[in-house]
Amino acid sequence: MIELRNVSLTLRSEGNEFRIKNVDMMLKEEKAVIIGPNGSGKTTLIKAIAGLIPYDGEIFIDGMELRKIRGFLEFSTNLPEAYKIAISVKDTLKLLVGLKGVDEEVFYDFLKRLNINPQELIRKPLHSLSAGQSVIVRTALALSSKPRIILLDEPFENVDPARRLIIVEMIREYGKEGLIATHELDILKKVPNYKAYIMIEGALYGPVKVEDLLNSSIVEGEQKEAILTIEVLKRKYSIIKERGGIKFGELGSLNRLYGVL
Repeated sequence: MIELRNVSLTLRSEGNEFRIKNVDMMLKEEKAVIIGPNGSGKTTLIKAIAGLIPYDGEIFIDGMELRKIRGFLEFSTNLPEAYKIAISVKDTLKLLVGLKGVDEEVFYDFLKRLNINPQELIRKPLHSLSAGQSVIVRTALALSSKPRIILLDEPFENVDPARRLIIVEMIREYGKEGLIATHELDILKKVPNYKAYIMIEGALYGPVKVEDLLNSSIVEGEQKEAILTIEVLKRKYSIIKERGGIKFGELGSLNRLYGVL
């Protein structure tokens, strides 16, 4: 179980300030997606749930407050910060076999299914991998420990469409519950029964069923029949099942959201 109660945090960098505000969420033996454009706060929230950055409020994993958890091996993430333990892919894999019970056979099978030669890839330093290779390796390592809870940040970014479909199949196969953050909407068609949360400007909205979201439209203003109402650039928008407005499922990527609104 993953539960967030009134979670807020502030990040400051080079004079800029970004806030995540009063987030509440509960997942119980289910997987959900957090979708939103780049810069909306998805990765920041994932880092907080992974225990990598401080937060206000409470985050519970299986009923235990995150700040008090030690040595919890049933939880895996693909965040880069979790893999700065060795230089090469091979050494990282070997360490995680001992530390976290990563299954080498599952890891190699993941790469083979993606038509990647494992023997060529594992010799490379992690920092030398392309953006696409890096996210594939980190996602493969996260899933290869056969975790019960997964926390994946942008597992499809910089990955070609055919490989994205294989990655989503692996996500469906491994882990009983967890969160997948992405701005790619097309891939959601493969998980129509998942819950979806929308993150915009540090605020979290939802959940709604993925299938309902993809079949809905976005219109300006607050509508009584809306399945969700969001705020973008201080304006209210309703997501409705009726036709009209901007078709949510046709955006392709939520990075287009600000442009079309």
